[in-house]
Amino acid sequence: MSLGAEVSVSLPRFRAEAESLMTSTGRITRNGGRTLDPNTGQYVYTSETVYEGPCRFKQGNTQAADVESAGQSLTSQDSILSLPVGGSESVREGDVWECTGNPLDAALVGLRATIKAGAAQTFATARRFAVEVISA
Repeated sequence: MSLGAEVSVSLPRFRAEAESLMTSTGRITRNGGRTLDPNTGQYVYTSETVYEGPCRFKQGNTQAADVESAGQSLTSQDSILSLPVGGSESVREGDVWECTGNPLDAALVGLRATIKAGAAQTFATARRFAVEVISA
C-alpha cells in the first residue's frame, strides 16, 4: 500500500482528532445585500449564516510586526481560524467569524475576525483560514 493510500484510509480519524481540539463555537456570516424595509422606507443590510459550529482560534504571533501603509503605522498579526473540513466548504474570503462560545477562555466570546483568504489543501485535517481580528 502506498503512503497516499495509507493517509487516505486514516484521514477520517485524523480529522476527528483535529476536530476534538476545536473547543470553541462560532458563527460565520456573509453580507447578504440590502433590502428596503417597507415600514421605514430605509434600506436594511442583511447577512446570511454560512457556517455555525465548532472551531479553533489561534492568535497571531506574540510579537506583532509594525507595518506602514498609506502613511499610517499599523500593527499586523496573522491569526488562524480552524474549522472542520466537513461543513465549512462554503466559507470564503470576506466572510466574518464571531466566537459564540469557549468553555476554556470566556474572553474569546464576542471576538470577531474577517476571513482573509480561502483554505484548500490535500489531506487536510482541518480548514485553516488566515483571519484578521476586527474586534476584541
